[in-house]
Amino acid sequence: MSTKNDFLAKVQETIDAQQTKLEQLKETAMDETNEAIDDVREAISSLEPKLEQAKTKALEIADAADDKWDDLKDSVEAGWDELGDELEKGWDNLTDSVKNMFS
Repeated sequence: MSTKNDFLAKVQETIDAQQTKLEQLKETAMDETNEAIDDVREAISSLEPKLEQAKTKALEIADAADDKWDDLKDSVEAGWDELGDELEKGWDNLTDSVKNMFS
């Protein structure tokens, strides 16, 4: 059984990793053609709100009283896993778009 702090550490690690990937992609997009940049910008635009949603959810979890954590734990972890999956799918789609630009 994970504690609230353990879960928050996992959440923050995921957020940080996604934020790093997004920043790297933004840097890569700066060097490409206008058409390619538009595709990448569109993909980035779809990922940024999801990342912000993850950050907001992490803050809500951090603010939850410790005695409520046990009640929230299962639904929060399931929701986080789903959001993490969405971020990964979005990242995979974005990566595929970037790869297609170079093929």
